[in-house]
Formats: sequence, C-alpha cells, structure tokens
Amino acid sequence: MKNQLIRSSLFIALAVLAGCGSNSTDNSAQVASAQVAAGKDVFLNETFGNEKFFGDTLGLHTVLNGVAPKDAVALGVQVDLNKVPADIVAVMTGSDLAAKDAALNDPTVTRRLIKAGAVIGVKGFYATTSASDTTLTSVGISCGLCHVTVKPTTFNLTAGATTLPIGDPLYNGVPNAEMDAGKILSFTPFAVANNLSTTLAGWGPGRFDIRALNELDDGVDNPTAFPPLWNFPALQANGYALGWDGMFKGTNALASIAEAVYDLVMHGNGSFATSHGAIPPALAFPPRQAVLNKFQDNPASVITADKLLQVQTFLQSLQSPAAIGFDQTQAAAGKNLFEGKAKCATCHPAGTEFISAGRYSDITVTPPTGDLAGGIKVPGLRGISLTAPYFHDNSAATLLDVVNRFDTRDALGLTDAEKTQLVEYLKSL
Repeated sequence: MKNQLIRSSLFIALAVLAGCGSNSTDNSAQVASAQVAAGKDVFLNETFGNEKFFGDTLGLHTVLNGVAPKDAVALGVQVDLNKVPADIVAVMTGSDLAAKDAALNDPTVTRRLIKAGAVIGVKGFYATTSASDTTLTSVGISCGLCHVTVKPTTFNLTAGATTLPIGDPLYNGVPNAEMDAGKILSFTPFAVANNLSTTLAGWGPGRFDIRALNELDDGVDNPTAFPPLWNFPALQANGYALGWDGMFKGTNALASIAEAVYDLVMHGNGSFATSHGAIPPALAFPPRQAVLNKFQDNPASVITADKLLQVQTFLQSLQSPAAIGFDQTQAAAGKNLFEGKAKCATCHPAGTEFISAGRYSDITVTPPTGDLAGGIKVPGLRGISLTAPYFHDNSAATLLDVVNRFDTRDALGLTDAEKTQLVEYLKSL
C-alpha cells in the first residue's frame, strides 16, 4: 500500500499534464476562466456522495430539520441572500418586527433556505421532488461551508439593529471563522450515542479536527484552524507546503489535498492514494504506516481528476484582499522592527511571500500533539489582518496577542510602542 501511495502513476500524470497543456491555445484566457468557474461550482456545491456519512451515518439532517435560523447563524452558517425565497426576503426587509422575529425562530424557514440552496455549503436531500417538501431525509456538505463567507446585512429587529450573515457571497478566500462545525455535529444522533458531543463541541468556531472520525485518526483531539485560501501560485513558487503539517507539496498539491479532504475528511466516495485514486498524491512525506494500512482501494470512486484540477484552478485564482485600515507611518517603523529587533523575518522573509522552510512545535502555548507533533509549517502573512484568530489552534485572538506571544517566547524586549508598530506593519501586508 505504501508503494501505491508514494509512486507516481505515469499514465495519470501524463493525462493530467495533457489536460493542463491543452489550455495553451489562442483561447487560453477563456478556457482558464471556464476552469475557474467550474472549480468554483465544485467548491461550492459538490459533495461527492458525502451525504452517506453526514446524513445516513451521523444523522445531521435530523438536527437541521429542527434548528431555527437564529441558532444556525449563531453557529456560523452563512446565507446567500440571492437565493433566499422572495417571501422570506420580504419579511426580513419589511417593517413588521414581530414577523421578523418569528421567521428567525422558525425551523421551517431554515428548511426552506436549505431547499432553496441559500445555506452555503449545505445540500439537502428529500423523499420527494415536490417543491413543498422541505423535510430533509439526508444532507451533504461542500467546502463552501467553512471557506465562504457573505457580506453581512443589518436588519431592524425588536432587539434593535442586528447584523446577520445573510448577504452576497464573498469568494475571497477568507475562512469562515464563525463556523462552529464541531458544535453542529455534536448535536447529531451519532455523536450523542457515541459520547462524542463534548469533544466535538470543544473544538470551537473556525476549527476542525481533520483526523477525527476517519482513517487519519491519530488518537488525540487536535482541531486546527481553517486556513485562508489565496496567493497559492506565489506561495508554491517559494516552496510552500499545504496543510498545517506541510504534507502536500508539488505542482498538483492543491488538487491532491483537495482529493484527500473530499475523500477522507469529508467522507466523499473517493479512493485517495490507491490505484483508483483520481491523481497521484503530491506528498512532501508519507503519513504514518498505520494510516497507510487503513486506505482501501475503491473502484466506485466518483472523485475525478478533472473536478480536482478545476478546484485547483479556482483556488489558484484567489488573491489576498488589498490591505486597508492601517497607519502607514507606524507600519514603516514596524517593517524595520519586523526585519530587525523582532526577528520576524527569520521565518517570514519578505522575498518569499513571508514563508520559510521548516516546521515548529514551540510556537503555541500548548505544543501540537499526535500527527502534528512534528511541527507546524510557517504560514504566509499576506492578508493576515483578515484571518483572526491566529496560530493553528486559534489561541491568539488578535495580532497584538501574536506579537506578545513572540515577545515573551524570544525575550525580544519590545516596548508597547514597538508592539503597536509591528501590528500596523502586519496589517499592511
């Protein structure tokens, strides 16, 4: 099995390269644009059959059938306003405050939102094709659940002006730091029956243990933060590895990690790293033999190379948003500190998209454990002001907390003024 994992499949590799090469034509821009659009659609909507797990195994649909919209959005659910049924929009934008409160407390509204495809990252399944049948019989999820946010809208409610995550989707790579996936799963019949609710609820917003409930299980509770998804061409050109453990690296690393996530983490119908896998795994190093031994070949896999490459193209198109809201004078002073006294550039040199080789296990207050014990890779810093909280365990709420962490760890002796300058520089990246 290990040989299956780490060897390259010449046939598949040639097919992949041929597919990429076919874009080098006179209409390359149109082809690339179509690939981006197709990848975005996969990213937002494709479950690859994971409803078998989230519905049939976990029973997530039984939770969603009874959850009120106000509780769903409180757990980080994002709603695409463009897909909300017109009558619900009319209520939420109208002047009847009691009707608005009633709608936000009505599980029927949640079911209708899911039926309409307005709940980002959630795909419902039903007993009938009737438009009026909103009772879920199963449910699948897509990447959009944790990696797409919306431009929030402020509604006038009886409680006053209230901002809710209901609006136009923002496809900018900013992670959904409010998504409390673990807590949502903690309510499922499977979690309750197997005494997993406390563990799952303890992960907190913006984190997920990708080694839980699958073949990657390392025997420890180790949820990690949703990473930002941007600047991959520049990052990879400078040797960037994917995953907090830096396991994925190479030309098709984005497609490869997507296959691993779809198959293993999201429980899609796939066959990662076996003879029926979609693409050769792009690994910097192999996982533990105990993990390799659990991989099973799946001839019925529906995860295909073309869709993975489309997702890769979509992700490669995302750029970190332009920096705003920082003091330029303070940032200039902070840059000097970053490259000098604060020693930040040792691991985050500017010429390499603020990354460097190596993994570290002494950054966070609690060292990483399990399969992360080998250390956490150095992340890029572009757009960092938009990705709070920080570190792989979300243990620093603000950039000032980050600066204080390193000031203490490395005995830098930074003054309060210097810390402020460093923060302003980080905000400028």
